[in-house]
Amino acid sequence: MPKPGGAGLDLAPTATPVSAGLDLARPAPSPAPPAAAHTPVARPPAAQTIESRLYPAPAFGTLHQLSASDAVVRLNPRQSGIGSLFVTGARGTAWEGVDRTTGAQSVHREQIGTPIPTPGNRPLVSFVNRDAVVVLRHVRSLRRALFIGAGGTMTVQTFDGSAIAVQGTLGAGQRTVLTATRIGALLELRAESVPEEWDDGEIWREFAFTMTVGLGGPRR
Repeated sequence: MPKPGGAGLDLAPTATPVSAGLDLARPAPSPAPPAAAHTPVARPPAAQTIESRLYPAPAFGTLHQLSASDAVVRLNPRQSGIGSLFVTGARGTAWEGVDRTTGAQSVHREQIGTPIPTPGNRPLVSFVNRDAVVVLRHVRSLRRALFIGAGGTMTVQTFDGSAIAVQGTLGAGQRTVLTATRIGALLELRAESVPEEWDDGEIWREFAFTMTVGLGGPRR
C-alpha cells in the first residue's frame, strides 16, 4: 500500500510522436535558363562593281542627238559587247588599248602608232569604207577611243539598230570630237569641243594621246 502523499506510478501509455512520412512527390523542375537572344551574323557588304558606282546618264537610244546640253550617253552591256559600233562622219579616229599603246587612222587609211589586234587578225578600231568601226566582241582590250568630226553631223549605231546623231559643232568656231570610254563592261560616249582649226596632232595632244611605235614581229 503506497504511502500517503507519495506520487503514484503513472501507468498511462506514453504518446508516441507521429513521424513525418516519405514525400514521394517529384520535385518541381528547375526553371530553364533564358534563351540567349539570336544575334544575326553580320555579312560583309557585297563588293561594288565599277558600273554600280557610275553617276546616272541617259541610255544609248533614248536621245536623238548629242549636243552641248546633252553631251553624254551610256551603252548597256549588250550594246557594249555585241557586234560593232559604227561611227559615220568622222575624218579620223584614235585609240588606246588596256596596255596603253595608242594609234590613229584617218578616213583615207593613213595610220600612225600601234593597232590593237584581235584574235581574228582584225584591228579593234579602224575605218571600214568611210565608217570608223569598233569590234565590240573584244572591247575589253580597249581603254578609250576618239572620233574627230569632219565638220558635219556624225552618227553612231549599234547592232540592235539604236542610233544617235552628234552635232558637228557645239559652238561657233568649234569642232566636235566624240570620245568613247570603256568603264568596266560599258561604253560611255561624250561629245567634246576643240577649236575648229586644230589639226589631228593638236587634238591628240589635247586628249593626252601619245602615239606609240609598233615594234612588229620578231626578227629572224
